[in-house]
Amino acid sequence: MKQKAIISLLWGKHFGALQQFLQMHEPMTVIASLPSLSPQMQAAIAETGCTLVSLDGFAQDAGAQQTVSEETQRLLSTFERHIQQQPELCGFTAEASDKLRPIVFESVRGDLPATVQLLECLKRAAEQYDIALLATNEDMMRAGKTATAWARAKGIPTVHLAHSIALIDPYTVHNELIADKLVVYGQRGMEGYRDLGVAVDRLIAAGNPAWDCYATLRKQKPACRAQLNTKYGLKAELPLIVFGTTWAANLSAHCIEDIYDASVRAFMGACESLKKAGVRFNAVIKDRPSNAAFGSTRCAEILMKLGAAADGYFYASDDTELFAAGADVLVAVDSNYLVEGMLAHTPVVNLMNTAGMLMGPCFEAETGVVEVEAHELASALHQILTDHALRAGLVQLGQKRAAHYNHNDGDGMASVRVAQALASAAAGLAPRGQRYVWQQYLDVESGEIAEGYHTPGRPNLVAMYSNNPSTVIDIGCAAGSTAALIKQRFPSSRVWGIEMNRAAAQVASSKIDRVLVGKFEDFDLEREGIAKGTLDGVLLADVLEHMYNPWDVMVKLRPYMSPTGQLVLSIPNVRNLMLMDDLSKGKWTYAAAGLLDITHIRFFTLSEIVKFCNETGYRIVRAEHAIDGRLREFWNQNQSNTTPTEINMDRIKLKDVTRDELLELCTIQFHLLLEKDPLHG
Repeated sequence: MKQKAIISLLWGKHFGALQQFLQMHEPMTVIASLPSLSPQMQAAIAETGCTLVSLDGFAQDAGAQQTVSEETQRLLSTFERHIQQQPELCGFTAEASDKLRPIVFESVRGDLPATVQLLECLKRAAEQYDIALLATNEDMMRAGKTATAWARAKGIPTVHLAHSIALIDPYTVHNELIADKLVVYGQRGMEGYRDLGVAVDRLIAAGNPAWDCYATLRKQKPACRAQLNTKYGLKAELPLIVFGTTWAANLSAHCIEDIYDASVRAFMGACESLKKAGVRFNAVIKDRPSNAAFGSTRCAEILMKLGAAADGYFYASDDTELFAAGADVLVAVDSNYLVEGMLAHTPVVNLMNTAGMLMGPCFEAETGVVEVEAHELASALHQILTDHALRAGLVQLGQKRAAHYNHNDGDGMASVRVAQALASAAAGLAPRGQRYVWQQYLDVESGEIAEGYHTPGRPNLVAMYSNNPSTVIDIGCAAGSTAALIKQRFPSSRVWGIEMNRAAAQVASSKIDRVLVGKFEDFDLEREGIAKGTLDGVLLADVLEHMYNPWDVMVKLRPYMSPTGQLVLSIPNVRNLMLMDDLSKGKWTYAAAGLLDITHIRFFTLSEIVKFCNETGYRIVRAEHAIDGRLREFWNQNQSNTTPTEINMDRIKLKDVTRDELLELCTIQFHLLLEKDPLHG
């Protein structure tokens, strides 16, 4: 029996959905083009238990290359004969035939070898594996179209994950759907295909996995801006205007060859008009990574031609999402980047151009997208920057309409929905069997972090700092949500994280200044750039109980604390009434999370954590108790007791319990604010 496999021609922006899909099924073979996968992506596939095989590797031997060469020559001869004998079937008029024939033939001669090579690879892959699915991000360009057509001819299910929203009706190469199913971002992405007659049951709205981050970023706009200020040297006191560049695909007669220069020039010209009117701001040209080789130089040349000073202008090709969330205004040209602005709750402006106006409007008036021509841009920017009521109104309109463009308004779950769409299309894959807790969660470095991506952070821990820290390190920062809240509360702070889980660390690195991947014990903080006596804040949120020697960690941290440094601890309470009652019944059941998280190896009561702090050189400045939700009603009913009382549980009875003891027994976590004890040796 052949081993189950899928063929993935997906791009990096949908990798999270692919990973979710693989985790839903028993391990299989993933056949993909390895150059399109980063080392991190390849490692992530391996961590799901799946085997990664190079699609290009199926036709590397001499026999395969001979087959490809012979088949290419046969097809070229057939095609040349065809266009000579029946040019009308190629769409040629008699008058144009002699001129067009050599041009078309040379184009086919250039493309055909790679197409034949791909077909040979697909054929050999199907001979060796039972292919359950082919997924691609486009079924209209050469490789995707060829592979999708081949798969449909073989009866292999095919899914096309849209790589953008069709903001106008699809045209030229985009106006045909070959795959069985098209997964789009939202209803807006369906409209053009329905206009073309594509059956609605072939269309699925699931959201864009690459935009899942906005569920978190739009709640952390000040932190995003602070991070951009630090990285790019932006002036924190001035508003931020971001321009997302465009490009010419040259896929139709409507393309504008110089649209890059023309649109950048229009943006810079508007900025210069604002400067003359006395408006000060940061202007960022946020370029596409594919333009980075020439973009910086080209933008500098355009500024020079305008006779404008470079002061106040910044060029970037990274941090797309941070700029969308951190900007005061986002400008782009008929672009999906404007939808990202809507999801990030940022006012957006669409810079119109002649081709865009010819093809029809991209956005409805109720989206809150301000659409202007070049000569209107400066005025529109001035109004948005100075009229707070207008800004709020535009953002509100965008919030109401965003779900039409991206399913569920970017709720952070698009990866899950896209994975489910892939799963419903695939043929004959076995769902992954239920695994025990120890099988799922003890691989801390590479385990799944589905919930960690979307946690909102813990503002109650951030609120415990009273010293306005400038340098903070979050040890065990997970996906960085709480660390990002620190940056939000203290915008000028430098916040680092340390995190063992590689996937979580990657998410955190987009939210805070730097993330070290590994255990605290692995790093020499001085060598990494943190001098002794400079740490104003340390966060250890439910981390010490996971460490073999937390005492040593606290001792090693002490020299790095500044004179006013503060350390915030959150630690589980093992003297919890529910846990004690379960133990009396013979239960000590490890779980994925909670008091008996299977990765806990140290356990503390209140008196033991106080002793722990004293022995390692700290004094407790403030202590808070987080009440266990299962015991909240019990605590509320008994907290007014001023005399010792008796507690009766299912199997245990506790006598002479004081109010302080009752509070500890009802606590699930202790939250402590620590400072160095000056009397400690």
